[in-house]
Amino acid sequence: MRTFFLASAIFSIGAFAALAQADQTDLDSSRADELQRSLEAKAVRIPRSSLAAALSAPSGGRSDKETTRRFRPDWNAVREDLDRTAAEDGDNEGSSDETTLPTGEIRRLPGPLSPRPGLRARAPEQMQRVARAEVDGVTIPVLTPANPEVRDKLKMYGQPNAFTASGAIDDAAMVSISGACDRVVGGAPPVRDLRRRLSERLPTLPGLRADYQISRSEFSTDLTFAKFGCGYVISIECTDADADERCTGDDYIIKLAQSMWVLNAERAGESE
Repeated sequence: MRTFFLASAIFSIGAFAALAQADQTDLDSSRADELQRSLEAKAVRIPRSSLAAALSAPSGGRSDKETTRRFRPDWNAVREDLDRTAAEDGDNEGSSDETTLPTGEIRRLPGPLSPRPGLRARAPEQMQRVARAEVDGVTIPVLTPANPEVRDKLKMYGQPNAFTASGAIDDAAMVSISGACDRVVGGAPPVRDLRRRLSERLPTLPGLRADYQISRSEFSTDLTFAKFGCGYVISIECTDADADERCTGDDYIIKLAQSMWVLNAERAGESE
């Protein structure tokens, strides 16, 4: 299975995400300015400092020059995932506070109960801070965490081929998710070889059945995954990144990523 990652998209939507973060009305201006500077720096630095950059695309091109290409999402695959999750849920949508780690170990997760792993449809109107107008113009699957701790704190900003949603979890941490269907292809042979080797041993998110990678920088903890031909990255920024378990460990960000809502499910099944 070919794996596509979002590292290239961080360049294309980094400034957009920074402006979106800064526009949150529930943050004071100094905090917004700080977030904007952080995200602008991340847009420049993460693709070169994170292994996600090496995994940004398979070695589909043979040119030594890296180029960015735009791809269309697989909406039929979205419908298949929605149907599979619905069948697994049965009549009752359960909740789970456990996750299966890549090692096979089942670990109990801290915090409020989350929906079981999988993809489910939700209308923008069911989100407290998401405007339908921001969703309707986006042509890729708009995915947001279903976790009750964050889902109603996200404010979304959309573009035709990208989106970002962000919000404050509490006074000590913020979360954002961004998505795009742009991919980096080509590059020097050693870079292409590294992508191939690493993509062969990535763990898989329960429920979403998507390969993922977690990376850390001085700015945030990031979980990058590929789904439906697009790339997504969930980022958590902590005031005390060296002590807050949401940034120092993997459990919390995996919990957010393994259960997702798609906010424009009416597109599922479209052929574009």
